[in-house]
Amino acid sequence: MTKKRTYRDPKIVEDNDIPLSEAKALSTHPAVLAAINAVATERRPALTIWKSPTGTECDHIVMALEEYIYLGDFEATADNCYAWDADEIRL
Repeated sequence: MTKKRTYRDPKIVEDNDIPLSEAKALSTHPAVLAAINAVATERRPALTIWKSPTGTECDHIVMALEEYIYLGDFEATADNCYAWDADEIRL
């Protein structure tokens, strides 16, 4: 069975995305940044979501992160924790 994407490929970079190269400076795992970028819109750019996500955005970020790990876009961490500035996502 072919694995299918629900969220945009993390290699695709669009206007108002946060470059994954900024992950270290933002103390955020690159896969989390990719997931934030995937749910960002023109009205709610990635940096706005990174700073103050809505509950629905958080749900979609977690789902996108899970998909990226499942599809092998990013390796799973040993403890399944993914930094998001002072917070983290635990899968």
